[in-house]
Amino acid sequence: MGKEQFNMINMPDIKTTETAMLPFKVMELADIIAEKKRLSIDDALFYLYNSELYHDLLNPEMKLWYYGGIQLYELLEKEKLRERKSYPPKAERLFLIFCIEQYRLRDNLVSANVLERFIRLSVDRFITDNFEVLHSQSTEYILHEIDMFIKKRR
Repeated sequence: MGKEQFNMINMPDIKTTETAMLPFKVMELADIIAEKKRLSIDDALFYLYNSELYHDLLNPEMKLWYYGGIQLYELLEKEKLRERKSYPPKAERLFLIFCIEQYRLRDNLVSANVLERFIRLSVDRFITDNFEVLHSQSTEYILHEIDMFIKKRR
């Protein structure tokens, strides 16, 4: 049995231009990201989906669906550059990595999954924002605080 061709016209719930254009813009932009950054398409999609630009694509006032793929890529790279400039200092980043690894070891998880969870639940910000208090505590205390933070976020 052959692959059925995907048909956007038959998709339900497409109510706005932004919603209708989004899959096409995401595909075009993901292809550009994958090529320029030499990433897999999955990594390129992750890169895009974790950006403000992705959310801005749905904002009707911004009208980003009029932009070409290269223009959107340039906007995305400017956003990512601003994010990199706002990274926490080296000590806080090292402490965040320590927390990821300790959490991973305790719960027998994969580091990439822990990082994804920490980002999704803003645990990474919690750790770096509270570096001064947390870094001088025991590993058990730190993990307990992370658990409590996650519990409150859910």
